[in-house]
Amino acid sequence: MEPVACKPHTPYAPNKERMLETEKIKEYAYTLGFDAARITSADAFPQAQQAIQERVERGLYDGLPWFTKERAEVSCHPDALLPTARSIIALSLFYLTQQPDEDKQADGLPRGRISRYAWSDDYHDIIKPKLQQFAAWLYDYARNELGIESETRLFVDTGRMVDRAVAERSGLGWYGKNTNILTHGWGSWVFLAEIVTNLPLEPDEPLKANCGNCEICLHACPTGALPRPYELDSTRCISFLTIELRGSIPVELRPLMGNLIYGCDICQEVCPVNKVAERRLGLRDAQGQPLIGIQSIRRSTKTSTSQSQPLASVAPVAQAEIQARLSPRPTVGTTPELISLLSITEEEFRERFRHSPIKRTKRRGLLRNVCVALGNARDPQAVPALINALHDAETLIRGHAAWALGCIATEQARAALRAAQTAEEDSEVLQEITYALDIS
Repeated sequence: MEPVACKPHTPYAPNKERMLETEKIKEYAYTLGFDAARITSADAFPQAQQAIQERVERGLYDGLPWFTKERAEVSCHPDALLPTARSIIALSLFYLTQQPDEDKQADGLPRGRISRYAWSDDYHDIIKPKLQQFAAWLYDYARNELGIESETRLFVDTGRMVDRAVAERSGLGWYGKNTNILTHGWGSWVFLAEIVTNLPLEPDEPLKANCGNCEICLHACPTGALPRPYELDSTRCISFLTIELRGSIPVELRPLMGNLIYGCDICQEVCPVNKVAERRLGLRDAQGQPLIGIQSIRRSTKTSTSQSQPLASVAPVAQAEIQARLSPRPTVGTTPELISLLSITEEEFRERFRHSPIKRTKRRGLLRNVCVALGNARDPQAVPALINALHDAETLIRGHAAWALGCIATEQARAALRAAQTAEEDSEVLQEITYALDIS
């Protein structure tokens, strides 16, 4: 939640009130590099509040302590976030990029998979400055046009804002059965952001689109985290397990996680709406060169009015800048080699993932996930590295390394587990070792 420092609110007479030009506001969003901008009112979101509170009661948000009934009462009432709130500007930024060819190499070593949104710089660091710039422009625009001093609150995923409810009501997209917002042209490959403001803005209408009878995403989830349409059981979601969960991953879910070490895109990858965006991005000519790039997609997807052409002409510059920051980081990789990653030190982790969302897991969380992926790979090449991890200072890593060695079950792996069983002092790790020996 990012408040913007503004001058004190100046009351204005009702007879001076008129709507700002929303098209001009949207066009300014495009000059900052956003791919879509819509407006909705600052009315409450009672249906979202009810849904959140019901799911909290059913335990679907267990492990996410910030999802509480009390939080829903705030997040679903924009005027609780900004007392003078009248409108919300809903924004999206398309992040789908192509996987670098060097990350597709087949070198015979086990590799992990990282969710697409984490291939690049942390999107919070990309979007927050853009929102602050937007709020400053909005302040000047409102003061010059209406004599109103704007007040704003900025949100990009981390604040108390029901961003998907805002996106749905503003017409930015529709609520998909996998609980993601789906948009025309971009699918769900978008980051969401919002500006809550005291300014009177003309709201847009919600879209009439929906998922119809399609339930592909529900059946594709390997852990059954989508038990029914429009409902996510966070406790079974691989994104939760690999990112938000701080402790041990439930043993029964580990074999279902494959080689996913940070996040999961499965319910997005199988979505027919998303495949349209992927095909448009992935077209290549006979020489293997991109036939249509992401900038071309952006230009063809967006429409602009003749009045705002001067602003729209600046947009490709900002979009090129954002696209550079959304491109995969070589130091992170999209399918990193796992065995060498398992030996990363705390200092190396901080340096390698300094500007990446992956830093959220901390070293112990990432290496826990790497151990699970190596256990699922069942590659004997990983045994020496896993034996080293069996003696890591972090109990979380030691326990999951034991499980992985039990899955691989070579004689060397079993011998290392027996030796660790006599030396290990932590009860939870001992339990993991015992289980690993039983399954090996």
